[in-house]
Amino acid sequence: MKTAVVRLVLLLCLVLPAVVSGAERPRVGLVLGGGGAAGVAHVGVLKVLEQNNIPVDVIAGTSMGAVVGSLYASGLSADELEKVVYQLDWINLFRDRQSRSEMPFHQKQENSGFFQKFELGIGPEGLRLPGGLVAGQKLMFELRRLLAPVGHINDFDRLPIPFRAVATDIETGEQVVLDRGNLPQAVRASMAIPGVFSPVRINNRLLVDGFVSNNVPVNVARAMGADILIVVNIPTFLEKQSQLHSALDISYQAMQLMMLKTSQPQIDSMRPQDILIEPAVKTIGNLDFNKVRDTIPLGEQAARVQLGSLRQLVRQDARGKTAARGSSYSQAQGKRILSGVRISRVDIRNDSGLDDWILRDRLGIRVGELLDPEQLQRGLDRIYGLGYFELVDHHIDKEPGGYVLVINAVKSSTSKQGLRFGWSLTDDLQGDAAYQLGVRYVRKGINGRGGEWSVGAILGDTQRLESALYQPIPEWNAFIDPKIWHERRDYYAYVGSSRLAEVRGRETGGEVDIGRQFGTDSEARIGLFLRHMDPSLKTGADLEELGNMVSAGAHLSYRIDTTDDDLFPGQGRRLGFTFTQGLESLGSDENFQRLAVDGTFAWLQGKNRVWLRTELGTTFDDSPAFFNKPSLGGIGRLSGIPEDQLRGNHKLLLSGAYLYNLMPLSELGQLFAGMTLEAGNVWDEASAIRPGNTLLSGSLFLGAETPLGPAFVGVGKTEGYDVRPFLFLGRSF
Repeated sequence: MKTAVVRLVLLLCLVLPAVVSGAERPRVGLVLGGGGAAGVAHVGVLKVLEQNNIPVDVIAGTSMGAVVGSLYASGLSADELEKVVYQLDWINLFRDRQSRSEMPFHQKQENSGFFQKFELGIGPEGLRLPGGLVAGQKLMFELRRLLAPVGHINDFDRLPIPFRAVATDIETGEQVVLDRGNLPQAVRASMAIPGVFSPVRINNRLLVDGFVSNNVPVNVARAMGADILIVVNIPTFLEKQSQLHSALDISYQAMQLMMLKTSQPQIDSMRPQDILIEPAVKTIGNLDFNKVRDTIPLGEQAARVQLGSLRQLVRQDARGKTAARGSSYSQAQGKRILSGVRISRVDIRNDSGLDDWILRDRLGIRVGELLDPEQLQRGLDRIYGLGYFELVDHHIDKEPGGYVLVINAVKSSTSKQGLRFGWSLTDDLQGDAAYQLGVRYVRKGINGRGGEWSVGAILGDTQRLESALYQPIPEWNAFIDPKIWHERRDYYAYVGSSRLAEVRGRETGGEVDIGRQFGTDSEARIGLFLRHMDPSLKTGADLEELGNMVSAGAHLSYRIDTTDDDLFPGQGRRLGFTFTQGLESLGSDENFQRLAVDGTFAWLQGKNRVWLRTELGTTFDDSPAFFNKPSLGGIGRLSGIPEDQLRGNHKLLLSGAYLYNLMPLSELGQLFAGMTLEAGNVWDEASAIRPGNTLLSGSLFLGAETPLGPAFVGVGKTEGYDVRPFLFLGRSF
């Protein structure tokens, strides 16, 4: 009570002389601290300030405080800001995951293969990790869109409300106050959490999140000339040691300690007339963006507690700069401003080694036309989807001849060369297990057209050494794709459910394909191949067809892939067709013909996913070698049978899968419960293909997206076979 009286007296001492003399009232500064998702509570505080006509003359913000503060300073009202917060896809915003719809088809197929998408870069100094898990590709575009109405303002004092963003020089640890330049870039730097977001380079300084040096920038707002401060601090909550179990827990606690260390001295420096607001956000974690609708009211509640003090700042003739002053800003204004710009020139700034015209072509923006924001975003996504860039940003410059669209494509640490890793583990939990470990070196950009060379090695039950060159011909949307390989793989022959023999196959081969991509969803290719197989019996009965074999000929294929995810698709389809013709004229032991067709269709409704799948394979020669026969068996392919146990001249599979999304696994992925129903078989004679000769099968499983790839554990049952448990981790080879 005594403190409140003192504060009231001080406020009156500051305000009353201004009333008597008609002079300017005291300047009010708003300080918005960092706090991740909990920082969304700032919006609730702003709503209360507007509802009560509380003036705001200057704003200083750190991290999420810089995001909210910059939008408010640009003229967005609190109600409009609330709508923006509710409408943003926050989870997706903080992921740089490339949209599969914008990926080149070649990259889609690479990402669906054995090797993980994550790439470890190689530079002059050795192996390189990315500067952060997230580069901020989607975040930067959204910031630019929302801040477009003030995109022409480089001096932050000229914003509707003067503004400062606080970042940290990662080299020195010094606070960096950003008061001019590129506003979206300044905000992005202020929220570059070390290790999570890549740092931002501004004026030759490498900047990270402002919480490292000053999480609640009281001193910054005071330096802007504020006489009275409204300080919104997102409280820091520390866990007891009994609650710190994992490396993630420890890292999070360390970050909280750092925030506390840089917040408390600033709060302690507040003067008696300053007002402190601390929302009760203990239940809101730094990454709980799914709780934004619960977070904003917490800010409102905390601000109302201080209404008595806040109302002392109001004068009937106050000329304070609040968004409630009738700002013309609306959520659509950023879009309208971008849409009203006619581009006179496109400036590509590209340090990847790719020819600029390739980026210009994928951007798809024509000089002389009005800029369409949606078209611009799709174009940036297409450039980003090339896989060469850490960030593809843009801004618009005004020059005497008109507006220049500047595209700044920043190469990633793995844009030239890197390592990709792969692994898989299959176990029937009954003593039969198989594993593979692999590494692949990728050299990108061997020429300006995006040529790519790779060499990979896989060890384990299957051993393979492969080298490939993929050379795009962008002018024709075409490519050349030669490769060579040597592989050792075990094959198993069965009679019913009993293993008859185990054969080690050694294959050396090569092929050269040429093809054409149709947009990003499909490709056709034709090629020549040569393979030499040297099989040897490891255990079991001798197989008559064992012996060295040479296969040579031509193949023709066409594939479509419109799915939204390479592992757990929610929508789209995958279709594949391959016809292979053996040619004795090219050195093949025999002329043969084979046809393979596969298809997957995916649907998503809420937490429910449905997949339908089909496989068809047939040979047109009378007695193909054991290794060349179509096969079935494995998870989703008659789940009660080991992988590829059934082999015959013809195969047919129809299967359906249902998956229910149980829960997210933190930010790492999703956990699913599912089941499959399958029908299919293999036959040596086409005349035997009929429903009565089809095996029915099914499975129950749990599936998950994990940092190590997809994981499945469950049981399968196929007609005529025992129940078979299974465990799978990684990617199929």
